[in-house]
Amino acid sequence: MTELHRFFDVTATARGLMAHRRLLLESRYAELQEAIADAREAKIIAMDIIPSAVPIETYRFPKRCLLLFGAEGPGLSEKALELADDVVFISQFGSVRSINAGAAAAVSMHAWIAQHAA
Repeated sequence: MTELHRFFDVTATARGLMAHRRLLLESRYAELQEAIADAREAKIIAMDIIPSAVPIETYRFPKRCLLLFGAEGPGLSEKALELADDVVFISQFGSVRSINAGAAAAVSMHAWIAQHAA
């Protein structure tokens, strides 16, 4: 009889663990769905020096955005610029076509955090 009780205890425990796992997975799935929805609402901001771009000093970054940076020199592709919601440039002195991508990312992220820091 003791062996039978142990079997039912193990079975009940296994069922409980499976139910708990399912709840965790459903919760994680809901979190991922929310993250995907947030990502879809994010604006795409291209960082490039083109004639129609807005200077970073006057641009108001959206709270949710994805910043795109191109290669030093050629910048972003035409397709990337077409997909962007806005194009912003980092003001520079002299006849400079580009800025190092790492430096551009640092400047851009600082501008974003300066606008959105709580």
